[in-house]
Amino acid sequence: MKKRKGISAEDVKRWLAQGYGQGVGKQYRPFFHVRDVPSRGRSSMVLGLKTGRVHHYLSDLEYACHILAEYASTVTDIQEQFALLTCDDTQTIAEGLGIRHPVYPGTNTPTIMTSDLVLTVRKEQNLVTTVFCVKPSSEIDPKHPHSRRVMEKLLIEKTYWSQQEVAWYLITERDIPATRVKNLGRLRMSMVATELDWLNPHMDEFLSAFNSSWRNDATLLSILSHVAAKIRLTREDCFSLFARAVWLRLLKVDLDSGVIHHDMPLSRAD
Repeated sequence: MKKRKGISAEDVKRWLAQGYGQGVGKQYRPFFHVRDVPSRGRSSMVLGLKTGRVHHYLSDLEYACHILAEYASTVTDIQEQFALLTCDDTQTIAEGLGIRHPVYPGTNTPTIMTSDLVLTVRKEQNLVTTVFCVKPSSEIDPKHPHSRRVMEKLLIEKTYWSQQEVAWYLITERDIPATRVKNLGRLRMSMVATELDWLNPHMDEFLSAFNSSWRNDATLLSILSHVAAKIRLTREDCFSLFARAVWLRLLKVDLDSGVIHHDMPLSRAD
């Protein structure tokens, strides 16, 4: 396990030989799992909707970025805890910048640096790579006692991707549309619940009934009640279809104006 003490160069070689931090799609293996390192808040292990594998995130902020990436229709792959290989490359960059390369605690073994999320994005007929580094704003605040060291590591990472002509972005909680993430996070549960797949053949009749019942002043609960009566499903089943329809962009629901609630009117997206 990577959180143990005394990590050697041989340990690192073994992890890389086992494919950690490498691969694409369902075959990708994060360089470390949530059990391997201390989390920066609440850690998450989530089944990916795009990849079909379990993703590992060390904070709610990383998971929020994952949700937005999954919802983005142009994103085709998500790789978290992505290894910056080779380690010789990041050491050369650090030396050129006059920055001390990180090492594993209590050792002289250079750390395999990682990026939080590496996305494959479709742009017209091409697939391009985009990298997100996810940090709480407090960690890069000059008042934070370790902000200088944090920024040094970020500079190594940014330079690594710049040399490969890959776009790199630093993301904090200030860049996250919190209401959208909360809505998508709540509705996402119906997407990953494979036991609800039997509902999929009902989607067309659900959409027809939902759109005909959707009024600006109608609460979500009242809409679902009307739909359930029309198509002879339970209200809970209709909510599951609603959640899937939102994620699949089959319903133009405003995800940003307020948290979706059964007792509140449901707003349309522009």
